[in-house]
Amino acid sequence: MNFDYIDFGKAMERVSFGIALIVILLSCVGLIAKDRRFVLAARHAMIAGGVTVLLAASCLVGAFFDGAYGVEYVYSYSESKLAPQYKFAGLWAGLDGSILFWAMLLGIIGACVGWSFRKRGLDPSGRRLEPYVYIVFATVQLFFLAVICFVADPFKEMRPELLDSLMRRQGAMEGPLGRGGVPTDGKGLNPLLENYWMTIHPPSVYLGFIIYTVPFAFGMAALMAGEFSSYWIQTTRRWTLIGWLFNTNGVILGGLWAYEVLGWGGYWAWDPVENASFLPWLAGTAFVHSVMIQERRDMLRVWNSVLIALTFSLAIFGTYLTRSGIVSSVHAFASGNVGDWFLGFLLLVIATSIFLIALRAHRLRSANSVDSVFSREGVFLLNNMVLVAIAGAIVILTLWPKISHEFFDRSISVNVPVYNLVCTPFFALLLFLTAIGPSTAWVRTSFSRMVRNLAAPAFVSVPLAVATQWLAYSVIRGGAQDDPVLWWQHLYPSFVIVFLGWWIITSLGWEVVRTVNAHHRVRKQSGKRSGLWLGTFLRVGFKNNRRYGGYLVHIGIAMLAIGVISSSMYSVSKEVHFSEGETKQVGPYEVRVTGIQENVPVSAYYSTRVSVTFSRDGKEVATLDPERRFYPATGFRTEPQPTTEVKIKRLPLEDLYVYFEGAEDGFLFTFFRKPLITLVWLGWLTMIAGGLFAAVPFAKKKVGLAA
Repeated sequence: MNFDYIDFGKAMERVSFGIALIVILLSCVGLIAKDRRFVLAARHAMIAGGVTVLLAASCLVGAFFDGAYGVEYVYSYSESKLAPQYKFAGLWAGLDGSILFWAMLLGIIGACVGWSFRKRGLDPSGRRLEPYVYIVFATVQLFFLAVICFVADPFKEMRPELLDSLMRRQGAMEGPLGRGGVPTDGKGLNPLLENYWMTIHPPSVYLGFIIYTVPFAFGMAALMAGEFSSYWIQTTRRWTLIGWLFNTNGVILGGLWAYEVLGWGGYWAWDPVENASFLPWLAGTAFVHSVMIQERRDMLRVWNSVLIALTFSLAIFGTYLTRSGIVSSVHAFASGNVGDWFLGFLLLVIATSIFLIALRAHRLRSANSVDSVFSREGVFLLNNMVLVAIAGAIVILTLWPKISHEFFDRSISVNVPVYNLVCTPFFALLLFLTAIGPSTAWVRTSFSRMVRNLAAPAFVSVPLAVATQWLAYSVIRGGAQDDPVLWWQHLYPSFVIVFLGWWIITSLGWEVVRTVNAHHRVRKQSGKRSGLWLGTFLRVGFKNNRRYGGYLVHIGIAMLAIGVISSSMYSVSKEVHFSEGETKQVGPYEVRVTGIQENVPVSAYYSTRVSVTFSRDGKEVATLDPERRFYPATGFRTEPQPTTEVKIKRLPLEDLYVYFEGAEDGFLFTFFRKPLITLVWLGWLTMIAGGLFAAVPFAKKKVGLAA
């Protein structure tokens, strides 16, 4: 096997580690000597570091495509029959590669930050912050590169004990070793990961986490430099929003992956790894809202420093959670010494952040304060507190098995109903604050005015919520049954959440209509050419794209909330056993098995596929082909691995979801029906569209995201 590029990848790892050290040293010397030449040299080193770590990651990808199975990481997550996209995704499929992938993205983003200082460095505030930004950012890089170089090197050769194990199996089956004792093939990727979501979900989560490093570095740099203006917030606003978008995308894509691959009919189970991606989103959402108060009224400087430190800390905490083995999860990486490194770095980040914030707290106080709860800043602050409270509750519940084991000598697991019981009231309060936010003004809003603005949307939302509840219920029951306790049984949380979701949509719609009408009327009165109402709507929207992009995000959240509560509370499942030629009733559908293909060889596995036809009122609705796949043990795959491929028919008002259990003595299926689940995915797309619209610099004048 040709190890030239493996050696080159190892060399680039170490060069990147050295460059990160050099960036820190040059920045420190530039500060001490007050010589900009050293800072400029650190800038160039930041850019060079991004190139070298990209080369290291490229070498690992090359090892996957070249079949360098003498490298343990490549052997563990690849095989010759693996599709090219999954060989590429092998870069982040396991522990060692995922950390290199993180370091690569961090290096590229660091290079972009350094490049941006060519212009930003001309600003006096930018010049003061630049060396401190490099110190903070390079320190984060240094940690990940140190983990790669000293603990989790994805280029390390196969351990002798693993080679011995393969040699003992050499005579029992087709030999896994070639000349020189090097494996001729790999174990292959976990079949559950051979899914297209594998190629986009992890990178999206990682990018969200990593981009949060930029506002964190600027925020800590501002504290270190004594730069107490809003410069760092204005500079990193778009970085923060882009990080939030990737984080949002990653969370929802993870739900889609679980829904389409794992076969349990759901998309969120409060799994520790799911929580790990959600926690930074909560703190990041609070930060995105809170920075607008500092931009608009120069308030909450200390709070914003706390929030960005909390967001970054939760990103590191999530990484620690999935790599330390302290919690049990089907998604987590194997435990090892890496967890101790992440715990140490997390404690360092927390301690340093607390020290810097405490050191500068007296200088960060602003002259303004929240004058009234009935104000835009008051609602935003309450919104922040609720988001942080949710994050705190999830951290405690996630760690409770570990906490109970340490303090009560027995591990107490926390199931989904407990999470729902604790978190649902907070989410309801969050939706309520989102609904009333647009009707409040900065500084102070009279209670009577707020009621006037909210009354009509609330009145309209009641019948809309009732209609939504009835629609979800009638879809599942087929309109054929009545539930005498429906009105109170589903009052909380179903009706409350659906009502609040519609209240957000109607209040935002009412606010937009009132604003556009006012602009249209002013143009007419001033003698300007007013044109069509739609033209005014577009002109106002693009001129204040941050505000209306934020409104679109809130509408997406409302749609998602309605979809989640409807598809969860009204979901039904049924396990059905079929004999050959038999037809059975599943809700309003007649279901029959119309065909079967058994043990069909497909690439690396055998497939048993069954055709299931759904009919309603004599008309065929859908034919789905769920399958069972069996990956046999080979000289490289140590154990046989069966998997199930679910099939889903997405109808306008529900999903028909089929899980094939097996084909012994007939056919056993589990059918799920999920009403209005389409709103979950439409809400996600709406959130992403709104965030992108808010991030694009259409308007010259800078106003708040939802100002």
